[in-house]
Amino acid sequence: MKLHDYLLQQREDVPSWLERFTPGDPFPSEQFFASRVVFYPGSGFNGHPVKVFGGSHSAHSFVYADYHITQAILEAELEHPTQGFRGYHRLARLQLHERDLVPTGWTPHVRAGEVPSGRFQFASVAADPFGFLEILERDTNVDDSHGAQRLAILFLGADAIATYDALFCQGRGSPPPFAVLLQDHGFGGNYNRFGQGSLLEGIAKRCELMPQWLLVAEDTDPWDGFKRVSEVRWSSGGMHHNRRFLYRRSVES
Repeated sequence: MKLHDYLLQQREDVPSWLERFTPGDPFPSEQFFASRVVFYPGSGFNGHPVKVFGGSHSAHSFVYADYHITQAILEAELEHPTQGFRGYHRLARLQLHERDLVPTGWTPHVRAGEVPSGRFQFASVAADPFGFLEILERDTNVDDSHGAQRLAILFLGADAIATYDALFCQGRGSPPPFAVLLQDHGFGGNYNRFGQGSLLEGIAKRCELMPQWLLVAEDTDPWDGFKRVSEVRWSSGGMHHNRRFLYRRSVES
């Protein structure tokens, strides 16, 4: 079975806050994080999770986190006629600050000494931090089969591991991410991997906030407690068109 067809079984309506959103409205933080959110650590500008989950109407909100990309590059990609999210146009862009995301601050769940040394090293100096929410609306010349009517993508120029901690593990009462995309980039400038045994997995376990689904690249090990959905074929994505497989949470971790 194709991944798209399988995820159609998880279809949801457009969240009411997103359906009602009007340009000029403030960032609806509580409603955004109460939605089904797909989290993409080390995302760059890769539309694969939006295509997979937004295209199947199984999720409408996304968090992209990467500390090696600038806002200027992202904005250029979004505005490019062939590189942006095809079939969508911008309804609104909300520039955000840290206080908009974690208004009372946050307490890290990584303990001193847990950041390892080794082959995962910073490849270059991290870009300046930033954050903005992009609200996309489907073009009138494409229909429901193309994807959701509206999408909300939170782009963060930030460390993805710290981002998961700050956004999902601070006791705000919101659910964990609906899905997380995992791909380890050995030479991508990451100080730690994202797959099995990573700091990211450790934070999710420690806070007991594990996603329901993982989309895992073929060169990355899934987190403990997840089982591959064997009847679903892989889908290719990312810079090198890696095969990515769907995993479902199967046991408490």
